[in-house]
Amino acid sequence: MAQSIIIGALVERASEIRGQIAVLEGHIAKQRADLAHVEATARMFDPSYDGKKVKPKRPAPPRSTYFAMGEISERCRNALREAAVPISAEDIAVQAMRDKGLDPADRKIRSDMISRLIWALHRLAKAGQAERIGHGLGARWTLAADREKG
Repeated sequence: MAQSIIIGALVERASEIRGQIAVLEGHIAKQRADLAHVEATARMFDPSYDGKKVKPKRPAPPRSTYFAMGEISERCRNALREAAVPISAEDIAVQAMRDKGLDPADRKIRSDMISRLIWALHRLAKAGQAERIGHGLGARWTLAADREKG
């Protein structure tokens, strides 16, 4: 009896997963069709256009419910300005979580915040406002102007 309940639950879960895959494959088919139309239009204006040379751009993550518009970039700039030494995105995330009344030990929220802060820090670096020292999660960040002074 218990085995049939387990099998029934597994079959139900497999059915849900198959349904999700079917929906995602539908989205992929639509995106591929849209891409083909955009590339065909680009070739109309420039016959030498080669879409294979275009690098994929990672989509922006959905808006966070924890931050107001522009708050993440502002927090990054303020943290970099106030820090005596280069700091990590995790340091900024932990402080943001404390400011928001969230538990820094909550790994899921902390990981989400770190990835959002890294995204913002990269944007600041691209704009010439911040500079990364090192690579990966252990990278430290500083204001670009501070590096020029020292």
